[in-house]
Amino acid sequence: MKIARLARFAVPALLTAGLFAATPAMAQTAAAAKPLTIGVVDTDQVLEQSLAGKAVKLEREKYATQYSNQVKDTEAKLRSEDQELSQQRGVLAPDVFQQRATAFQTKIQDFQNQVRDKQERLEFASNQAANEIANTMLVVAQEVAKERGLNAVMARQMLLVFDPSMDITKAVLDKLNVRLATVAFQNPDTLQRSDQAAAGAAPGAPGAIKPAAAPKAAAPAKK
Repeated sequence: MKIARLARFAVPALLTAGLFAATPAMAQTAAAAKPLTIGVVDTDQVLEQSLAGKAVKLEREKYATQYSNQVKDTEAKLRSEDQELSQQRGVLAPDVFQQRATAFQTKIQDFQNQVRDKQERLEFASNQAANEIANTMLVVAQEVAKERGLNAVMARQMLLVFDPSMDITKAVLDKLNVRLATVAFQNPDTLQRSDQAAAGAAPGAPGAIKPAAAPKAAAPAKK
């Protein structure tokens, strides 16, 4: 059982919903029946090649490798315990053997739940960091659009064919690197599950993960 590595960032839906970025001034320009000028941004390329994106990828891979090693160690111990239990089948009393077999199955189930939990935490932390990059990308895309007099900017993934002169990916990437050279990647182990989300989930389903809350300040001592 392996900890799945995220091969690439999941592009937030707001970047692939059609209109990528548009300022109120752009909307007014379009309303005035002026020619529509559109810029195109390859959001995948920006997320993967930006300084912040590369930093997030390294952090994600660091945790993925750490978790994979933990899984391998636990799997080896469980295999050894399984072999030992099999050898005891003809020695132990049937009821005693059944108790140990049941306990072992519970241990396996707990292990599988832990692996799934780590996968969910790693994915959440990765997407959380990617969303911060994406939000900043929207801001700089608006700036580039204003500088070039564009009415709108669309994600490359939404277009089959377009004029290469419409591509403003490099300009957005350069501005993003200046604006956001790095981004915080929260330790997946410190994430907490939302009790409220868990209450609304289906029975047996894991609750949604949320960032760990900041510690509350201690109340002043009474004089």
